[in-house]
Amino acid sequence: MGNIIAIVASILVGGGVAAATIVGVVTSSTDNTVENPPSVSESTVQYGTNN
Repeated sequence: MGNIIAIVASILVGGGVAAATIVGVVTSSTDNTVENPPSVSESTVQYGTNN
């Protein structure tokens, strides 16, 4: 009986670790606003001027 409880506990702990890892990877890959380049629609170079 104790062996079955250990197996079930191991599955639950492993699933929790896997879920936390997936959530962490997805969050870190989608929340990179600091590393994103500035908007390409806002041009800082004014073409045709001498500034």
